[in-house]
Amino acid sequence: MGVSGMQEWRRQGVPILRLGVYTLPAAEAAVIQTIVRLYANDIAFPWTLVDMPPYDALIIDSTATEDERRELALMAGAVLTLTRMNADELPDTMARPIRADRLKKWLQDIECALQEMPSELSMDGQACAKLEVSDSVRFMLRRWPSTLLLRNDPHKVEMASLLLRHELNGIELAEISGLPPVQCARFLQVLQSAGLLEVHVAPDVPAHAEVSRSTEPAGAARSNFVKSLIDGIRRGLSLRAS
Repeated sequence: MGVSGMQEWRRQGVPILRLGVYTLPAAEAAVIQTIVRLYANDIAFPWTLVDMPPYDALIIDSTATEDERRELALMAGAVLTLTRMNADELPDTMARPIRADRLKKWLQDIECALQEMPSELSMDGQACAKLEVSDSVRFMLRRWPSTLLLRNDPHKVEMASLLLRHELNGIELAEISGLPPVQCARFLQVLQSAGLLEVHVAPDVPAHAEVSRSTEPAGAARSNFVKSLIDGIRRGLSLRAS
């Protein structure tokens, strides 16, 4: 049995956390891969190295630009920056050379932080009522949720994908995903409790604006909006997959 197969067999359903690297020298990427394999048979080390997002943690070089960092922060729950040798270390940075014990400690800290995030199972049944879901309240993800939060649920993955790139209210999220509004509201509450959700409340709409909007049937306006949004999402997903 290979290392990957051994991980799956020993953990018996425990989510595997995804670690990635970005634009690191090939030699350092190989070192990280060796370290992950070194601990692969340890059931208390749930990390595996992957080459595609989303990531639960990502290791990058200090030369990454600000634009790159903002984009990468959307795809990873935590980002570790490798700096030059003997550099002063800040939070979520590690000076070269890469040491197995220090990398393992950082990953363990990230795992603990992810496990402390709320899930639907840890929240009472009335939690979703605390979050206002209406046309005037819109939501967007700050970054991709952890594997522990998504639990490989395709519905949660779909909702997270929509919220990562588009600012939506709860009604739009339900219509585009085709999921029950209460399920969307519950997921939004979990995201908010985990500190992953940006909430934007629209200002009051002037009365004359309401009159002008009323000339178009509400159902037609909603249908046109959803269609254009879905088209945009599909184009975005197509670009990301290419």
